[in-house]
Amino acid sequence: MSASESRPASANPSKKKKASSAAPVSGMPQIDPKQMLLCIKDRWISATMIAVVVCAVLGGWLLSQPKVYQASSRLLVDRTERVVDITQVVDQSVSGAKNDAMFETYLAQITSRPMVVRVVDSLSEKERAEVMAPYLDGGSALSGEILKKSLVGLVGSLAWANRAGGTFFIVVGVRHRDPGAAALLATRFAEQFIVHLVDRSSAVNNSALDFLREQTEELRKKAEVSEMALQKYREASGMVSLDESQNIVVDRMKSLSSTVTAARVARLSIEARLRQAETILENKGDPLELASTAEFSNLATVQAQIDSLHARRVIMAEKYGVRHPAMQENLRSMEALERLRDELIKVAMANLRNQREKALSEERELSLQLAAAEQESLRLDQMSIQFNVLRREAETNRATYSQLLNRLNETMVSSQLENSNIRLADRAGVPGVPIEPDGKKISMMLVFLGLGIVVVYPIGLEMLFNRVKTWSDIENFLGTPLLAELPDLKKLAPKDKAHLLAQGGDDDAAEVVRGMHAQLRLNSRIDAPKVILVTSTVPGEGKSFVAVNLAGAFAAHGQKTLLLDFDLRRPVQHRAFDLPNTFGLLRWLEKNERIEAIDTDLMQDADLGILATGENLFLLRAGGSTRRVTEIINNQPLALLIKHLKSRFDIIIVDTPPAGVFPDALAMAEQASELVFVVRYNHVARPAVKRVLERFVSLGVEVPGVVLNMMPSGRGSSMYYSGYGYYGSKYYKEYEAQKKASAVG
Repeated sequence: MSASESRPASANPSKKKKASSAAPVSGMPQIDPKQMLLCIKDRWISATMIAVVVCAVLGGWLLSQPKVYQASSRLLVDRTERVVDITQVVDQSVSGAKNDAMFETYLAQITSRPMVVRVVDSLSEKERAEVMAPYLDGGSALSGEILKKSLVGLVGSLAWANRAGGTFFIVVGVRHRDPGAAALLATRFAEQFIVHLVDRSSAVNNSALDFLREQTEELRKKAEVSEMALQKYREASGMVSLDESQNIVVDRMKSLSSTVTAARVARLSIEARLRQAETILENKGDPLELASTAEFSNLATVQAQIDSLHARRVIMAEKYGVRHPAMQENLRSMEALERLRDELIKVAMANLRNQREKALSEERELSLQLAAAEQESLRLDQMSIQFNVLRREAETNRATYSQLLNRLNETMVSSQLENSNIRLADRAGVPGVPIEPDGKKISMMLVFLGLGIVVVYPIGLEMLFNRVKTWSDIENFLGTPLLAELPDLKKLAPKDKAHLLAQGGDDDAAEVVRGMHAQLRLNSRIDAPKVILVTSTVPGEGKSFVAVNLAGAFAAHGQKTLLLDFDLRRPVQHRAFDLPNTFGLLRWLEKNERIEAIDTDLMQDADLGILATGENLFLLRAGGSTRRVTEIINNQPLALLIKHLKSRFDIIIVDTPPAGVFPDALAMAEQASELVFVVRYNHVARPAVKRVLERFVSLGVEVPGVVLNMMPSGRGSSMYYSGYGYYGSKYYKEYEAQKKASAVG
């Protein structure tokens, strides 16, 4: 069994499914509720200061605005309204949709520009000066047309009108800096609107009466003339039964037209089916495509039998030869069914062609009958043209005269009624308390604004910088499991950081390293021996620190581990063990540049210089530094060396340069089994990490997880492990059970 097959089948697909489903579709940053709270906790002091300053400045500005007073008058709309129209007298009850439309019309008219001009014209010079004075702001007084234009714009912006709920009252209001001016304008708007309605109604009534009298007399004379002309033509032509003859011909034409249309549709349908069948047969298509046509309905059964015999022949071919009796019988049955299928197709095609010819013949006959009926209709129409013209003219004149006579009578009655259905219910009173600035409203607005700044400011900064900070960034955005969250060990010396398990400089950090090792084993799909790359996106993320401690964790758990310093540009692992960098990988490659096979014990090779630095832990130094890394990676001796080392060690931890800056790690991916990716807290953008990880995945490298390094104090996600550990232990138990079962078997 291979290493990839030795893991439990149930463990890995579920993890892959979880990772793929958690990854967002787009590259937009995402923040979960817990991360939002952490962002607010980190920046609440600065956010609060900004909120206080913004609210103080805005509140001071709002409270310093001039005071505004509001006054309102009320209009009462009667239940009915009679208005004379040119064509009818409107008598509407104020209810339903008509009621709503009427009120909407009134409200639009009250605050319209013509009404504003009417109100301004009704003001005296003293009243105009009083209305304009509070808005001059210490400027010189206006007069004449300039004052009028300014007042029209000002008053139009201050007035408003609303319906009082579902009642028959209309409230007309004005907001003004002077309470007396507000009351004056609110009352004046109501009064001028009533005057406007009265003037409009009177003008409409008088105009309508004059127009209706003239039209009624003119139509009376026209109706008499047209009636006489119609009677003379009837007597001269003797057209008594013409209408009945035309009706018979028209009915026959309708019937023939419908029959011709039905025949044409039937013929086109038959031709479509025939053309479809011919196309399929010419293109040598699948006979089952013809089965959808009624004429070929039997093909489906025959073809199903052919397919069944073919399937049986495939099965029998595995047991018998071509000349076996059963195979011969199967072949004869298939050939007979194919001949039957071809015969059914020929019969169906002949049937379709016969149907087409029959349908075409019926269509031609019906078309000839329809043409004869049309000729008869044209003859009768020519006789009745003049008669119908005279008859329609007489009927139209008679009906129009009757309608206008009724409208004239109704209009004469309604013109005596009241011209307006609106009256002034309440005049506007002088307000004593301003409505603006409203201290309570401003306070509530500032409270919500301040809270919004405290919440939005930290989250906005987080969305703007978009850096990896929490496990949710890794699992939700990157779509990769989290192996561990390593703390920022500022108080430890560099040498102590490299040996957290061996020297015990920080027990909490050592426990996290053990958890990282355990999580890596649970997530891994490949068993030892294997090569694990350790890299990051950019320098300074602590990949070398993670590599050396991860190697120590594997060694501490009884696995023979080699730490390979492949950061040939800036090697650092020799410093962690206080060793020189004179021997190692580069020195061995230089002396074995043309080697084709390794037949010596590399553990004793002085140039390679593999050193035991602890129990089960060995170090292979870089052996110098170089910028010709890609040439070395593509060299055959390196591949032979890695292959030989895999036979001697269970785990090979390879510390590589940052993959987002140098191509070394990506080029080394061909030699690796898995990748442990290191991300420093709040140091690199999420999209940059995602792009690097996707390049490794495209090369076929397994990524069992990501290490979040240099976490500040108090930012660890301990709750994450309590939930994740349950699933990990579940997969681990399945894995152990499967191994035991394999051993027993």
